[in-house]
Amino acid sequence: MNHIENRLFEEIKQLIDRSALIWLTFMTGVSLLTILLCLLGALPRTALWSLLWFLPTVAILWVAVHHYHKKAKIIAQKQQISMMAYHAKQVMQQLQHQIPDALITDSKIKMRYLARHGIDVDAALARLGQNIEKYNELAVSFLQNSDKYEDTLYDLLQPDTLMQYGSNAHALRVKANELGLVNLTDTVFFHEIEAYAGCIDVVRDNWKKLSLELDEAYSILSEYVKSIGLVDGNHISFKKWGEQLQEAFQALETYDTQKAKTILNELIKSPIDSDITSALRGIVSNIDEMMVL
Repeated sequence: MNHIENRLFEEIKQLIDRSALIWLTFMTGVSLLTILLCLLGALPRTALWSLLWFLPTVAILWVAVHHYHKKAKIIAQKQQISMMAYHAKQVMQQLQHQIPDALITDSKIKMRYLARHGIDVDAALARLGQNIEKYNELAVSFLQNSDKYEDTLYDLLQPDTLMQYGSNAHALRVKANELGLVNLTDTVFFHEIEAYAGCIDVVRDNWKKLSLELDEAYSILSEYVKSIGLVDGNHISFKKWGEQLQEAFQALETYDTQKAKTILNELIKSPIDSDITSALRGIVSNIDEMMVL
């Protein structure tokens, strides 16, 4: 624990000790008065038996003091966590005005690669409200599920499952359209219409074209995703990092330490600023200490 936490802990501890000492002094005074009155004959000697309560009471008092010392330490740590979270939050707010979101800037530049390869990026971004991060998330998701899309359609290319084929083709068309994959969108739409019409031979005759369109879309998006460092979807942008940090702060405010710790550990794996990372490590360390108690 650092100096501020130690000071808070010591002040609370002293308050507990003083309260216990006052109670102990009172009990000792009553016990001495009882003994004195017995010696003077004001009270019968049997009154001395009443003093037997003194020893168990002292033991109980000691246990209570020890318990509240632990409570005081937890309170001090919670206070320290709040202070560290506040400090990290202040630094984060300053960085939001000083550091551009490099991923967003990089994506805007490298999206021209997509446009040169027939992807209508401008229309896709317009549909997404110019949300580049959302587009990147959709691109990563499409790449991760590309094989699944093709395998599922191929398995459904049977007379008794042609309607399901059309339904899955529709879902793929929506995803392709979201990404501005014009050629793939048109091809999948053709398959969707023919499947709903029951023309299985037409769909089979055009299967190779659909497969090639999927492969081409995968190749183009894969190059784009790699170029901006989104391989396997592990990259986290500054904006997203900040949103998750805010969520961790909210968890700390409600003392949901387990949730906060989980989020903070993930953020530490993607450092944005050395000061914030150090502060977050300190918060996690204090959470660990507090959870042991």
